[in-house]
Amino acid sequence: MTLKALLRIRLQGFLHTLTGGGRKKQKRGPLQIIGFGLLMLYSYGFFGFFFWHVFEVLAPAFQALRLGWLYFAFVALLGFGLMLVGSTFAAKTQLFEAKDNDLLMSMPIPPGQILLSRMLMLWLINMLMMLVVSVPGFVIWLRSGAADGWMIGSFILLFWLLLPLLALMVSALFGWLLHRISARMRSKSLVTVLFSLVFMGAYFYLVSGLNVWLERLAEDPGALAGALGRAAPLAWIGHAVADHDAPALAGLTLGIAAIFMSGWLALSAGFIRAATDQRGAAKRVYREKSVEALSLRRALLQREWRHFAACPAYILNGALGALVMPVAAVALYLKGGALIAELSELSGAQESLPWIVMLGTCFMISTTQLTAPSISLEGKSLWLLQSLPVAPREVLRAKLRLHLLITLPGVLLMALAAVLVFRPEPMMGAALFAIPTAFTVFMALLGLFENLRHPHLDWINETQAVKSGASVMLSVLISYGLIILAGLLFGFLGAVIGRQVLALGVLALLALLIGLLWRWLYTRGERLFAEL
Repeated sequence: MTLKALLRIRLQGFLHTLTGGGRKKQKRGPLQIIGFGLLMLYSYGFFGFFFWHVFEVLAPAFQALRLGWLYFAFVALLGFGLMLVGSTFAAKTQLFEAKDNDLLMSMPIPPGQILLSRMLMLWLINMLMMLVVSVPGFVIWLRSGAADGWMIGSFILLFWLLLPLLALMVSALFGWLLHRISARMRSKSLVTVLFSLVFMGAYFYLVSGLNVWLERLAEDPGALAGALGRAAPLAWIGHAVADHDAPALAGLTLGIAAIFMSGWLALSAGFIRAATDQRGAAKRVYREKSVEALSLRRALLQREWRHFAACPAYILNGALGALVMPVAAVALYLKGGALIAELSELSGAQESLPWIVMLGTCFMISTTQLTAPSISLEGKSLWLLQSLPVAPREVLRAKLRLHLLITLPGVLLMALAAVLVFRPEPMMGAALFAIPTAFTVFMALLGLFENLRHPHLDWINETQAVKSGASVMLSVLISYGLIILAGLLFGFLGAVIGRQVLALGVLALLALLIGLLWRWLYTRGERLFAEL
């Protein structure tokens, strides 16, 4: 019964997040639930389209050579990698660093049941991630008409149940290891951020060369067959689905179940120790010293900065674009000349490059979501801010300033690199600075607008507030919509009305949106903040 109650609480929180995560847990109407469901489907479709392209290249070659096992082994490999990258750090925070660990461990609840309830929710999340890969892969294969009942059943069992369970166990062990390492460090945030950047760097490196690898695999599938054939579990997965290999399917089922049970028992035995391990906490000797008096605005900004620096999930998920932009600016400055030389023979290509770089900069800005979860991150401590003798607008301004201070340096570096490389006309050069800067201000205001309307204050750990809040998802989708609109206008109207006139029009639209959001924030927004 205890496990059932824990699972019900976890599932209610998960569904609450998926359907909007409104303030004070008010009930959401059917239209709101449907709307958020459609947004989730849109997000899945966006990433699913990428994998659809991948499998559309591979499937014909593998079908022609009757290498179905190899195809499904490759689908399993891609899906497992996505789940591992997506859930390792979530496992670290949700299993061992959850906000309610102390509360639950003070109750007469077996530690194994606390751990299992959280692991099962991560299993559900892994299933959802696996759908992004497995559905396009299976649908592409079905187009050949080569599926039967065995293939469908074994595919569902392996790809939607067992592989997510195996990925969960591996990510839980990695999460435990990272937690133990960071617990011994004084700067836990720095350790987590560095490990995360290494993971993401490796992932993006693989993705960046995927098109070239796909072409080679389509031309010579035998090379992949030899590599994956030596990895027995992957070969068993492929043969179990494509070749009706019942012993392989039974062995995989029993093996993965045994791995999960063994891992769960091992982690349960050390769960209390791991969840309370604080050996890296700094030990300070008190020394009397003077304290600098700060102005109100500086004190609030310093508070926001310290919260940001102490939360790895906030840094990695909220400031990813700000971390990438300086690197992209250096790469543009070093490689821009070679890019211009390659496109010199294409008509209009050089004139289009500044606009393309501008849209690319705006895309990186849209991945910097610092204000969208900033109010949610206050959690149940929000009342402390509300009880201070401080006007709500000062609190909101501090959150805006943090977003601008972290994002604008990378934006200006990108604009400077583009101007130095492309040498555009003065009007276009000014637009390279003005439009991304205005888009940065717009994103900061939009994030607060959405977070005030859709706060998620009842999170268990900060990762939920940063990654799964409706405000973050809506801010990203709205920003993508504006970037796509600007790209379409450039493609269809740039040559007709002129790129400079179009840039002025985009800048005017951003100025209008900024004005409307600013007015709303300091009228209706202040009242919403006080009522949360």
